Amino acid sequence: MFETNNTETYFGQSDLNRVSFLRHDEDFIRQTLTHKSTVVIPFIKGEALLSDNDLLTVTVSEDAAMRHVIETMIPLLNTKESRLDASGVSLTFLGLLESTSTDFLTYKDEYKGIPYYGINFVVDEKTIIKPKDIATFEKYSQLLRGPSLFELANGAASLYSHAKMYLDWLTKYKFCPGCGSVIYPIDAGTKLRCSNEDMNVKCDVRDHKVNNICFPRTDPVVIIAIVSRDFSKVCIARSKRKYHDVVLYGLVAGFMECSETVEHAAAREIWEETGMKCDEVSMVCTQPWPPVNLMIGCIGFVDFNGVNEKIDLGHDPELAEAQWVDTEELMEAHANYKGGMIVPFRDGSYLPGNTAVAYQLVDYVAEQYKKLQGKSQCNL
Repeated sequence: MFETNNTETYFGQSDLNRVSFLRHDEDFIRQTLTHKSTVVIPFIKGEALLSDNDLLTVTVSEDAAMRHVIETMIPLLNTKESRLDASGVSLTFLGLLESTSTDFLTYKDEYKGIPYYGINFVVDEKTIIKPKDIATFEKYSQLLRGPSLFELANGAASLYSHAKMYLDWLTKYKFCPGCGSVIYPIDAGTKLRCSNEDMNVKCDVRDHKVNNICFPRTDPVVIIAIVSRDFSKVCIARSKRKYHDVVLYGLVAGFMECSETVEHAAAREIWEETGMKCDEVSMVCTQPWPPVNLMIGCIGFVDFNGVNEKIDLGHDPELAEAQWVDTEELMEAHANYKGGMIVPFRDGSYLPGNTAVAYQLVDYVAEQYKKLQGKSQCNL
């Protein structure tokens, strides 16, 4: 098993203490919503906002509009009226940020920090919160996926990712999968409960002995740097889907399926997409990828024996091309990289930039290759 890459991935910086065990504590939630230090990340129709090219955050005590929204929502907590379709608002508790200032929340003399929330507005004249209540936010531009998102510092991008993944889930899931009744948020927007109180109606969600609540979903995706045993070669690939007008090479990736281990999913994706037989898989790093994915970065080892390493794109025709390249060529591209979403490669083509887990995997392969080269030279 190879050493883990401890580099903090984009979207993956963890500055907040989630204190998940306090989310069901209504007194704690009310205090976090009303404390003078509380910070909210506002979204409108699922998109965050930009202020001076940075993620907009609002201190509730300093913003009358946000304070009105919070004061209106507090009596609705853990009721059907709090759901997005009724209130126009989804809110989710993100955690406590440790602070050196004196203006932070202290709860039960032990849990301290600045409370952070994400809040999404989808309002109209029929919702409890009206368009006029959030008019002050209309002056801000929306943070859309693309350059503006990936130009954020990792701390801001990670806050965005954390809030986005919960708020997107709260927006999409409105009805109980067990009986079709409306579901509503509890525990500060981190769980959903079935509203059906008619015990004559069977509901597999409400009546389940253990998991009688809906939880946020995370869809795991394996992404694999396919390498030779000595790390001297890496298989790069490009999809038939276009990335604007750019020829972009990346790594093989795909969704995990039910009852698969990470290792089996990686080996399956390698064979399905490239036709190669992978003999061993090691997990290296992970990366949240909003709105719903967790990227699981792996190394897939292929023994070069005249058979295993041969590329065959005929199984699952998802890729336009796959090829083996020298690790040293990828190292040179990374060495000349000046930042941005993509890395100039060869003949006008590109590789993923450093906000992508693919970049971290290539760097990891390069480090292992250099270590093995150093050992070989020492043994001469």
